[in-house]
Amino acid sequence: MQIDNLSNIKVLVWDFDSTLYPPQPKLFTAVREAEYQVIRDHTGWPRERAMAEFKKLHKVVTPSGTQITANLTKIPVVQAARETENYFDRRKFLGKDLLLISLFQKLIRYQHVLVPNGIKEKITETLEVLGVPITTFQSVITPETTQVTKPNSKPFELVLEFTKLPAAQHLMIGDRVEVDLLPAKKLGMQTCWVSWNQVSPETDGVDLIISQVYELSDLLS
Repeated sequence: MQIDNLSNIKVLVWDFDSTLYPPQPKLFTAVREAEYQVIRDHTGWPRERAMAEFKKLHKVVTPSGTQITANLTKIPVVQAARETENYFDRRKFLGKDLLLISLFQKLIRYQHVLVPNGIKEKITETLEVLGVPITTFQSVITPETTQVTKPNSKPFELVLEFTKLPAAQHLMIGDRVEVDLLPAKKLGMQTCWVSWNQVSPETDGVDLIISQVYELSDLLS
């Protein structure tokens, strides 16, 4: 994306985990263990089998851990998300982020839509810890809304239904190219990959690459 084209953007569409805060290895481990535990709760499998069955499907069938958990347990994806989030708490790993607070203050002229794969109640609690209230976002589209998780296109379609603006006036911001960005790009949105200095094997369809989410402060304000 040419920087000049950013002037056309009216709506910022945000992923949540590892986008609005830097990747947290201990939190990632806690999430994965929670998914294994939910699988064990419903199947009676030992941890080793739950982990093995999960890994068979991960990225081969879907990159969504929540969807894999739902598939293996044969429960609705929303139930899988709720049960998983009962086993971990993001707030234990995060704290107030003054740079993030400043970022949203500078981007106040945009519409903001949040599209996480988590449960709204838990996302709301975590945003409070970060210092960015849920009311910052004009719309929050979660699996509770859609009954699916990204990379399914439905959350992104609902974004366009909500804003009623051309897809090209939306900038989808996320940390996972396959999950957050490619589905948005297919609908015509612009895309921004927050790499956090990681390397992705797939960057086709990414219009803008930044190493930290805070860089958007200078690019968009």
